[in-house]
Amino acid sequence: MKLLHDLWLSFKTNYKLLLIASLPALGLTAFGLYQLQAPAFAWAAALPVRLLVEFAFLGACLALLNLLNIKNKWFLSLCFYIYYLACTADLVLLWYFKERFGAKYLDTMQGGDYAFLTDWRTLCYLAVFLCFCLFIVHRFFMAPARKTAAKQLGTCAGLLLLINCLNPLVLLPMPYDFLSTYLIPPSPVYTLRAVLAEPPQALITDALPEDITKTAKKYNVFTAKNTGVGKNYKHVVLIATESLSAKYMHRFNPLIPPAASRTYDRLFEIYPSATLHTVTLSTLYGLTVIFSSHPYAQLNYENGYPLSFVKELKKHGFHTAFLRGADETYMDENLLFHQAGFDEVRGSRFFSDKEPYKEYIHWWGLTDRKLFEYAAEYLQEHKNEKTFLTLLTVDTHVPLGRLDYLDQSYEEIPERFYDRPTMPRAYARAGEDLARFLHMLEEKGLFGEDTLILVTGDHPSYSNTPTNSLFKPYQRVFDRIPFAIITKTPIARPLTQDKMASQLDIAPTVMDLLNLTQPKGFFGHSLFEQEQKRSIFDVKEDYVAVSTSENTLVLPLNSKKPQDKEIIDLIRTFWTKE
Repeated sequence: MKLLHDLWLSFKTNYKLLLIASLPALGLTAFGLYQLQAPAFAWAAALPVRLLVEFAFLGACLALLNLLNIKNKWFLSLCFYIYYLACTADLVLLWYFKERFGAKYLDTMQGGDYAFLTDWRTLCYLAVFLCFCLFIVHRFFMAPARKTAAKQLGTCAGLLLLINCLNPLVLLPMPYDFLSTYLIPPSPVYTLRAVLAEPPQALITDALPEDITKTAKKYNVFTAKNTGVGKNYKHVVLIATESLSAKYMHRFNPLIPPAASRTYDRLFEIYPSATLHTVTLSTLYGLTVIFSSHPYAQLNYENGYPLSFVKELKKHGFHTAFLRGADETYMDENLLFHQAGFDEVRGSRFFSDKEPYKEYIHWWGLTDRKLFEYAAEYLQEHKNEKTFLTLLTVDTHVPLGRLDYLDQSYEEIPERFYDRPTMPRAYARAGEDLARFLHMLEEKGLFGEDTLILVTGDHPSYSNTPTNSLFKPYQRVFDRIPFAIITKTPIARPLTQDKMASQLDIAPTVMDLLNLTQPKGFFGHSLFEQEQKRSIFDVKEDYVAVSTSENTLVLPLNSKKPQDKEIIDLIRTFWTKE
């Protein structure tokens, strides 16, 4: 009892401050559990543990500052404010990507349009948090004696160590044991751990080890094959619409006005199409998976793309080009996509001194309409040679899509949310630009029987604000990306409607359509294969979710468990056998 009494005394001066200060992070955890579709029992277990962890973490930080004789309330308010900015980064990433803040996203903070930070709503949000920090510190902080602060530091450190060693959340059933635990560490701790963690190293081999062969057979990977649907297409165009998701199509979401997705709905009605599970949350990662049919995008591009269907097309005489609206040097993608097999990578820097394109570079980059116009010119110039183009559009970039379309006009849709910048409006206009592009190819004589056009997204869009009412009730198909195969004469054979079909299947589908030999190392299967058992490997910042039609496993990438290690060894393997 005396021990408990002493512990209480160590927190007596500041327990109210620590409890109130823990609430924003508790809200972050609740939102994360909601985004991860965690059941009620996971909420009931995770929230008390997170409150305890947050209380102990903030208590340890406050005690350490007091021991250093830092007791100025204005300075302490600033410290709390900086901490809450880190929590806000977590919240924004969970909101948009269902993923926490980590090392991967530190690399993506350059080169974007962050004008929204000066928006009055953003400034009000930041001001409210600043006022909150000033209020709780000035109202509840009482400087303790150094001896009391030392006891508080020891108690908090011991509590954090105890929870780390004996975390009760590991007793939850899979996958909620991991998903709940994943949200528990305070934001700075999680980010630091992600930065310092050693990721798996790539195994690039032309001879598959026996143990990996067994795991590959278990999950039915490295077995892609052709179905006989292919032919000798001369021009192949892959259109990767930024963040395109099924939820913006009337076909899948009746709350989207029919006029707003007319083009996409028509393509799905006429041509072979499917919706695909995604295994990535950002552009570089999404395109890398599409090109390689390998789930570990980071290992792929860090090792010069050991696998890429673009390289295979080059081997078969295709001239390859990557055209994008945004800056081609963003995250060194101009260099990386060259390694992936593209002869040319052109973006807003290339267009900045080209007439008539330079006048249409604004916001994130060149407008989609002008990018499509250039693509048509490019195909015209290379009309007599085998050509593969990837087009990456930009007008549908979060948070609201393009804000200013300059002098370009579009069909007005007299519906709520379509009279101002929103993501639904951006996708309505993206569909209109796509229709113009297809019509342009037809007029120029570039859409013949030897032309193959693939329409998909680089990754999904999780951004619903400020149009939440358009996506209720939530459906899982909303977070899938559309995929359609457009040819002069529509291919009669349908694509699989298997719910396990994913981005991993795009590369094998391209090889199947061109009737080219499938590389051994592909994880996916042609979408024309109806009965194949498919597995989805969703590699996140520091964990991987492995899904089959039977179950889902979630495991840390640094796990030492034998049953986890076999999966980690599989996803780090690049089988390059000819």
